[in-house]
Order: sequence, then C-alpha cells, then structure tokens
Amino acid sequence: MSKTLLKGGAILSMDPAIGTLRRGDLLIEGQRIVDIQNVIDADDCDVVDASGIVVMPGLIDAHRHLWYAGIRGANMDSTLVDIGAAHWGQLGPAFTPDDVYAFTRAGIADCLDNGITTVFDWCHVINSPAHAEAAISAHQSMGMRAIFGYGGSMLTKVQEMEGEGVASQWDHAAELARRGLDEDAGRLTLALALPGLDYASLEDTIRDVNTARELGLSMSFHVGGPEGAPPKESIRGLAEAGLLGPDMSFVHCCDTTVEEIELAVAAGAHLMSCPAGDTALGIGSTPTPRMRRHGARPVFSTDSVLATSGDLFEGARIGLLLDRYEDALKTFAGGTPVGTHESQEGRMTARQALEAITSAAAACCWLDDEVGTLAPGKQADIILLRTTDLNLWPLSNLESALLAGARGSNVDTVFVAGEVVKRGGTLVGVDVDAIRDDLVVARDRLYAACDFDDINPKPLKENA
Repeated sequence: MSKTLLKGGAILSMDPAIGTLRRGDLLIEGQRIVDIQNVIDADDCDVVDASGIVVMPGLIDAHRHLWYAGIRGANMDSTLVDIGAAHWGQLGPAFTPDDVYAFTRAGIADCLDNGITTVFDWCHVINSPAHAEAAISAHQSMGMRAIFGYGGSMLTKVQEMEGEGVASQWDHAAELARRGLDEDAGRLTLALALPGLDYASLEDTIRDVNTARELGLSMSFHVGGPEGAPPKESIRGLAEAGLLGPDMSFVHCCDTTVEEIELAVAAGAHLMSCPAGDTALGIGSTPTPRMRRHGARPVFSTDSVLATSGDLFEGARIGLLLDRYEDALKTFAGGTPVGTHESQEGRMTARQALEAITSAAAACCWLDDEVGTLAPGKQADIILLRTTDLNLWPLSNLESALLAGARGSNVDTVFVAGEVVKRGGTLVGVDVDAIRDDLVVARDRLYAACDFDDINPKPLKENA
C-alpha cells in the first residue's frame, strides 16, 4: 500500500483534538490519514516538502448545481425570476444527455481546481434516465468525492415554480440505488433532490420521502423563495406531518423561521445558506445569525456559478461578512454603537466560517465520519495551499489569514482518498482542453436551440 508523507507544513486540521500545528507532518497510507505529528519518521514513502504550505481538509460544497457550469456568470444582473424564465423555462428542457455530461465534467474540474474535494451535486435537469446516467458517468470519469442528488426534470420545473405541483417519479433512482454507483472507490453516493413542500403537495411529498427512506437515501430540499414572498414554512410542514428527520438537508433557508430552525436542530436535520448566490440573485438575506443563535452550525455552499465565482473560500468570506453585516444592522438599530466590544458579542468567527466549508459541511453531507477534518482514520481528502503567494504572506493567524485572503488559485495540490488529482497547480490526468472544447460545443448548441439571443448575447466563437 502506497504511503505519502507531507513534511513540514502548517497543518490546519479543523479537528479540535489535534488543533493547528505551525509546523508538522502528516502521513497518508492508501486512502487514509494514519498519523499527524510535529515530526514523523517513516520509511518507504513518498515525501512531499510542505514547507511554505498550509495543509488542510479538502473543501466541501454541500450544494451545487454542476449542470450550470456551461453558462457561468450569465446572470450577474438577473434575479431568481429571470433564471426561472430563461434557464428553467427555455434552456433546461433543451439539455441532451451529452450536454449534461459536458457541463458536469466541467463543473467537477472547476471544483477540484479550487480545492473542493467533495460536492453535493443537486442535479435537477434529469429530463430522462439517460440524463442521469450521463451525469453519473461524468462523475465516474473524474477523481472527485460526490453525493449525486437525483432531482427532477426541467421539463416540469416551471410547473413547480407556478405552484401546479408535479408528481415526481423515482423508478430510475431506485434502480440506481439497488445497482450502486461506485462500488470500487466508494467516492460517489446517491441521494434524492426532492421538490418538497415549497413546490409539491403534501401527498406527493409524503410519497417522495417514504420512497427515499425505503431506498435508504438521504434527501435535500430547496426552501425559501425570493425575499418578500410569503414564507411557505416547509420545514414546519414536514415536522407537522411527522416527516422531519436527520436524513434531510435544507438549502437557502433565507425565510426559515426561528421555530423551523429549532425544529430542524431537534430532528437532527441540516441547514445551509448560499451567501453569494442568495445575495446576487435576490433570493434573500442571510439566515446564519439566527441559525447560530438557535443551535444550527452554519454551512456555506455555492449553489451555482450563474452569478458567483464558484470559489468556496470567497463564498465563506462573503458568508462571514453578510453575517456580521446583519448583526451590525440590528446592533445599530438597538442603539449600541457599531464597532464597540458590546456590538461584537456573539458574532461569527473566522473559524466558524472555515468550518462552514469543511467540518460542518461534511456533517451536512452525512460524511463527517470520513471527511471534513484531518485526523488519523479519516479519508485523505487534503489540499495544500501556497503561503508564498502574495495574497497570503506573511501568514500569521492561520484561520484569519486564510479566511481573509485565500482563494482557489492558491491551491497547489489536491488529494482525494489519498490520490493526487492536482499537483503543482495543474490537474492530474485531466484533459482540460478537451473538457473546455466539449463545454463550448454543448453551450453553443443549447443557445442555438433555444434562440437565446434575446436573453444573453450569442457566445463568441473566437476565444469562446
């Protein structure tokens, strides 16, 4: 079994028992971490000089629609309603399985390049079983750890948004659950991405939840519409129906009430926000201050790259700042001068923001026994960040410095299950040019099929 020794790095373990080592060694054997010490003497192993490096857990994006990768940045000036009309109403239904494959692979490559080693891929462009198979094939062709959230079809998404209710069918998902997705490596697991009470009837939701539990699959739900819309309080509805449980996660949560947060915490369910996307698309203000005050650990996810960079360090930074901004507004409204010690009590810390993209995010994906921290026995999902880059040096307080300045471009090396998938700033074994070319072809075909000129400018063939 292969062994790799990371030597002389600053180790940010995110594990309270191990803590932070300003200089330490970490030993990988096979897929797992076997030791972390100030100094490790080991024979017969590959030694990686980690001096000038921060060694930390791979980042975890607990909610991302990878199938949006080909229309990156198309909606910086849009709202959620615009997305519904353009991408859900026109573009999504036109996706072919080949398009899903090309977009998903590009999204995975982008994640790995930015140090994201685990993603919950909330795939709701499954217009047919072949679309799901294409997305799964994309995952199996790459080196990432992922939960594949089997969602609905863009052919019915607009009906859901208009409150018509759609009876989702999960026969193919059940077949996948029985078949298994990744028996050899164990990096790819299945979950259901359900409409829930925000978009479906109670009867359909009961059926969907029962199906997931019969199959032994976890569930994820979007909750909370655009700010100003009447809250649907779907979490409370699930609790009243006796359905709320620890196998559920809820995304956005901008209008989630304190009562719902407390119900979710009591049931062991998971809550997360998408700070950059929620703000850019006008979905709502951050829920993290009330999450923290009522027992829920904040988790920050990307959601999509339609109006965000996809850099999870940036997402955590935005999440922290939005949390503090909300606190400052309330403090000021209450008569306490902002910036005093009294105004800072109970505010989110840099540590909590980093947990929101590592250890807390791992729990949100039901993977905290395996990833999210560096400790003996955990999967060796590890990233190495160059502290010699201008935006990080001189590195003083590790947590504060990383939260303040780190970005995906600082990621030098990425391990997933002990396997190197990025080294020296370059993805390993990935034909990036071919992925880019396939992405452009798929994007251009979709834009042409949907006559997308009225919504977005036609892609330029040159330098596309």
